[in-house]
Amino acid sequence: MGLLMTSIQSSILVVALLTQGVAVGLTYGILPVFLEPLEVAFDASRTQISSGQILMMLALTVGSITAGMFLDRGYARRVMLTGAILLILALAAASWAPNLGVLGSAAVMAGLAVPSIGPLAAASLITRTFDEDRGRAIGVMSMGPPLGSGLFAMLSGWLLLFFDWREVYLLFSAVALVTLVPIIMLVVPPRFEVATEAAEEGPKSADSPEGMGTLLRQPTFWWSAGIFALATGIASGWTVHVAAYLGGLGLDEAQSSSLLAVQYWMGVPGALVFGLLADRTSITTLFVVMLGSASAIFAGFAAGPTPLVVSGLCVVSGFVIGGVIPLYMLLLGQRMGPDSLGRAMGLSNLVMLPVMAGAVLLAASNFEAEGGYGFSLLVFSAGLLAAIGCLFASNWSLRTR
Repeated sequence: MGLLMTSIQSSILVVALLTQGVAVGLTYGILPVFLEPLEVAFDASRTQISSGQILMMLALTVGSITAGMFLDRGYARRVMLTGAILLILALAAASWAPNLGVLGSAAVMAGLAVPSIGPLAAASLITRTFDEDRGRAIGVMSMGPPLGSGLFAMLSGWLLLFFDWREVYLLFSAVALVTLVPIIMLVVPPRFEVATEAAEEGPKSADSPEGMGTLLRQPTFWWSAGIFALATGIASGWTVHVAAYLGGLGLDEAQSSSLLAVQYWMGVPGALVFGLLADRTSITTLFVVMLGSASAIFAGFAAGPTPLVVSGLCVVSGFVIGGVIPLYMLLLGQRMGPDSLGRAMGLSNLVMLPVMAGAVLLAASNFEAEGGYGFSLLVFSAGLLAAIGCLFASNWSLRTR
């Protein structure tokens, strides 16, 4: 049966799709394509340029906690406009960066912007707008990042054949301006009512030190965050190197960016399928299938197969990893509640940061030492199996608390 929505719900869903697509696509989606052009432009090492992902994630973590607090208080429009302006400025700054210091500052600005207009903000909008069919709505919403990442990755690869990378960044700054600001102003309400305002008395919000402390003292949260940290951290860290990995197999820039785009786009049916199944199937079962499959795919990458086999693995990888965000958003929503979702997600990003940074640096050092990624890919495969252990520990902790 289809997803039945009111006009308000459909408008919010469109905003969630579009803002995520632009925010994620113009930051994490395009970085793998710009990796080698930036190395040449700044005469920098693979480790130096790929560290831009770490800077973005560090800023994203700080931004997630701050944005999450205001989103949990209902200030959606204010938060999202701030994020949009930051992203526009970050892309413009990157376009004229004279050195790695300025480029790094632009990465920090971009990272700060993403939580306010990316999956965190979108999940907050959907959680507050949909009471029924929330799993399906989050599944549809989660198609935004892979759609945007694929579109802008492929577009970047082709634009770089004809324009300087600085001109491409400036163009993307203009795209962010015309797509984000008008729709946020027109559709997103200035403020949502929050549960603690709906009753004269009730449990303390996690905005208070006691409420946040309660969240941090829950083993269920930490085990759940471990799932997200390992799955998303490894996937995000490896994505920085995918285009370079494909280039090492003999694919040119346009071919690599196109295959990367297909991988991103396969996250669209992945997010939708996992989101739909979550309304009728155990989230634990879905996570086990997803994480086990992802582990096998990374082991396949490590085996050094032919370009044709790698292309197939990239396609399947995109589908499988596309299920991470919708399943984790549902998991947090069930276990932490809608008025704590923003801060729980922000803290989850904090836990994920060292994993992602380690994945980026491990892959970069592996390449610089051996000219390939075999060892790091096997480590990533093992890490995804460890995430299944965190899942079962989270379930056990939930039953015993």
